[in-house]
Amino acid sequence: MANYRIPKNVTSELKINKALYLTDLAILVGLLLLTFVLSNVVHSSFTWLFYGFMIIVAGLMIVRPATNPKKRMYEAIYLSLRRRKDTYVAIDYEVDETDENNEIVGED
Repeated sequence: MANYRIPKNVTSELKINKALYLTDLAILVGLLLLTFVLSNVVHSSFTWLFYGFMIIVAGLMIVRPATNPKKRMYEAIYLSLRRRKDTYVAIDYEVDETDENNEIVGED
């Protein structure tokens, strides 16, 4: 029988350089195109201010938030907008959490 290698992670991201992934580059190109399309709507005296604002927005969209480092900011915003507002999730108080000194927090 033939010996086949099965990849462990088929959804890995393609890294372009140390901090930029292919997905990030696609988001930046998409926002660049959106900026040029919307620049016709912005008054001519505010065009450079609009470009600066869109550069800041583009930078913030590809940053990974500290609260959820596996998702990018645009994914976190999308998930927060798509969640059902009338659904509640029970919080499990039985789970013991430890603080920095490895002391159990939350037990009486």
